[in-house]
Amino acid sequence: MRPSRRIGAERIGLPNRTRALAVLSLVALGATALLLVAKLSSSGSSADTTPRPSTFAGVESERVPSRPSRNALPSARGIRSARRFAAQRQGRVAFAVVDTSGNLICYRCGLRYPSASVVKAMLLVAYLNRLAGKNEPLTADHEEDLHSMIRVSDNDAATAIWTHVGERGLYKLAAQAQMTGFAVADTWGRARITAEDQARFFADMVDLTAPGYRDYARALLLSIVAEQSWGIPEVARPQWQVFFKGGWLTNERGSLVHQVARLEREGSSWAIAVLTDGNPSDSYGRETIRGIAEHLLAR
Repeated sequence: MRPSRRIGAERIGLPNRTRALAVLSLVALGATALLLVAKLSSSGSSADTTPRPSTFAGVESERVPSRPSRNALPSARGIRSARRFAAQRQGRVAFAVVDTSGNLICYRCGLRYPSASVVKAMLLVAYLNRLAGKNEPLTADHEEDLHSMIRVSDNDAATAIWTHVGERGLYKLAAQAQMTGFAVADTWGRARITAEDQARFFADMVDLTAPGYRDYARALLLSIVAEQSWGIPEVARPQWQVFFKGGWLTNERGSLVHQVARLEREGSSWAIAVLTDGNPSDSYGRETIRGIAEHLLAR
């Protein structure tokens, strides 16, 4: 959107006849403008020609709906260099950032992807909220499932938690997080996500988790095993605490590799979601995520 400009009028001393002619000219111009507005309204035209981002799967939309403030992290320079880097990578790349001022910055962030294991963070929060809502205790076997699902990304454990959460639980959480592109059917493995939704979710994760379980959820997302701590945590630590979840799989397009993270230090927090598909290899996808994180964290 272009910034509006205020056009001011200067006071100029004019002879009476000249002033009268000027007034008549202004009246005529005003009438012409009113007729033009009426014509546009009757034809159904709109003065707003701002392109709208598409959230349909497969549409290569780009959006930067807001700019980071001067002191926000990541910097405007970091955002620009991350976008340039992403545009040069193979495959289908999208990322979204909620900066330390709460602004959302996007690069193709309306594209919808298979979630892979990224959705397990939503399963964790939805399950803990369910327990809190029903005032039920966390049993030892379910606690073991949660640990395995998050810390080592165990799929059987995720399926066990899914039986208690289901579509209804995930859609309820998605609505609370104001997600617009989330979808799931039949099983957690069929979930669809966007970078924008996931960045918002991780940015608001503390508030979205039942108060009695916030520290527990954070502890799990902070303690993912070392061999799965590539990408964002690899770049951000030790300067930042990194609460994150990754996902990866192989499909007909190649390797799909995702990672979403919440970074915290000294009272500041921000979130990054990087989604990739069609990578020539798993390691290539990880390098894409690492590269975007490096650019975003640069000053």
